[in-house]
Amino acid sequence: MGKNPKLTILFEKMRGRVFELDKDVLSAGRKEGVDICIKEGSLSSHHCDFIRTESGSYILRDNNSTNGTRVNNEPITERELQNSDIIQLGAVEMLYDCEDDGLSSANLRTHTIDLDSTALSNLSTTRELKNFSPFEANKLKKQKQQHAMMLVIIILCAVAVVALVGYLMFKIFSAQ
Repeated sequence: MGKNPKLTILFEKMRGRVFELDKDVLSAGRKEGVDICIKEGSLSSHHCDFIRTESGSYILRDNNSTNGTRVNNEPITERELQNSDIIQLGAVEMLYDCEDDGLSSANLRTHTIDLDSTALSNLSTTRELKNFSPFEANKLKKQKQQHAMMLVIIILCAVAVVALVGYLMFKIFSAQ
């Protein structure tokens, strides 16, 4: 293999950013300190590892990530990568490029989508992520607490109004 393989981000927010795979083991995730840091909520802190094989290609290994790792839209735990594979870490898609100048066109693969036979709802390779962000659970919990507090305040106000009306009625009827 002449050149180091590259990962090219296809995800809209970071489209075109390139990471060169130049170590025997590279870690990827959203946490500072990993080799490939992608600050996106659908990635786990230490989402996966890229491990160089003796032949110079890479194996992609998922680290029990929350939103999973996919290659060519298939969920994986570990898989050897091939040139032009589409990798998906959470909601972030990237292209694995290990093209060597010596490769023949027989080794190149093309991914094609037939738009006529594909339902419009299935065009995206990004699947629905139930745990899109690890911070979403905290946000929902906080919203539930706020709703409960508002309910308590409304009930207390209603009790205060009923008590005030009862007191006024008592004063009016006891004065007669």
